[in-house]
Amino acid sequence: MKEFVEVERHSKFVRVCHWGIVITCLFLTLTGIQLAFGVKIIDDAQALHIRLGFIFLGLWLLFSYFVLTEEWKWVSPRRLPYSIRFVIEEAIAWIKGGHVDDPRAYDPRRREYVEKLIPSQVLVFWAYVILTVVVALTGLALYDYEKFRIFADVSEPIANMFGVTSYAFLRGLHRFAMYLYATLAVTHAYAATIFGTLGSMIHGKRKEKVTTESSERHVPAIAGAGGR
Repeated sequence: MKEFVEVERHSKFVRVCHWGIVITCLFLTLTGIQLAFGVKIIDDAQALHIRLGFIFLGLWLLFSYFVLTEEWKWVSPRRLPYSIRFVIEEAIAWIKGGHVDDPRAYDPRRREYVEKLIPSQVLVFWAYVILTVVVALTGLALYDYEKFRIFADVSEPIANMFGVTSYAFLRGLHRFAMYLYATLAVTHAYAATIFGTLGSMIHGKRKEKVTTESSERHVPAIAGAGGR
């Protein structure tokens, strides 16, 4: 029988950054819809969109600083192959009607996680990073086209391939990246609910599986293949 222990999974700093990013992203989406499609939602949507964009970027920089200093071992690019293997095993198990064992575990003796993340979260994190960089750079170019002309110059050859101006290309890329961002955010919220981490992002604590193993850096075997 598995043993569980309640531990602090997310600090107050992480939770504030996380929900700050969520709230600003929601309002950026609403104001972005108004700017893109002319749907009347609030007054002066452009000014609010710009201000929230800088707040959003600032929160992501704070969150990234925390990851780099405290959580890097869980999301390091070296873990990407492991994460990809896990996702493949997860997909195969889903098709066969089985499941992949949850690798998350905590060692109470050392008071630290042996594995803190579902491996697919590593892929999600880097997808967020890439999309945030794209949104930020294209957003800056749209905010002040002349001051950030370098982005227009870099994108111009690609824009020419599509028969549009560099400004139109950057605007389209900005919008497309936000569509992907919104899709990823919805998927992320669903997964957080399924894997039981949503509550810990609200109150900080979660009951984790107890283990004394030094490492679980492997793709767990498929369990229960052929039936649930």
